[in-house]
Amino acid sequence: MTQSFRFALALLACVAGSVAAAAERPTLVVLDMEIIGDLGGPEFAKEHEARLQAASAKLRDSLASTGMYQLVDTAPAQDAIDQLKSRHRYLHDCNGCDLDIGRQLGADQVLVSWVYRVSALVLSLHYEIHDVASEQVLARKSFAFRGDNDTAWMRAIDYMVRDLKESRSQN
Repeated sequence: MTQSFRFALALLACVAGSVAAAAERPTLVVLDMEIIGDLGGPEFAKEHEARLQAASAKLRDSLASTGMYQLVDTAPAQDAIDQLKSRHRYLHDCNGCDLDIGRQLGADQVLVSWVYRVSALVLSLHYEIHDVASEQVLARKSFAFRGDNDTAWMRAIDYMVRDLKESRSQN
């Protein structure tokens, strides 16, 4: 066997392994984060909206970088998401409407997450992962953190993703 032939076989095995690993990863819809609780008044609405958008993007990027999931783009279901948001105040608490989005997008699982703001100092990040087929909660957890600011929110997301990865590797 020539060296170039062995290299080609090794490359083929690597590609096949990557394809098989990708097929084993569940597809996951990550809905935008939400905020509930004491929002501090209307003067904080724009700040919270910007923070929610940044936090949602960070959550998706961080989950994608773990390789645990194949993330599903929500853009094809954006009209449905907007309609649901107009009927329900929060998608994390809409009696399963998030599963409809997962079905529409052909996903295995849906992640909903929200921050509960007690005050400008005391907050908690919550998440649930729902199985679309069985409609069961696969994972649920919350993390307390301090400070209603970008740094604290991003650290809470980092901790959440690290904890998810660790708990998944233990199973």
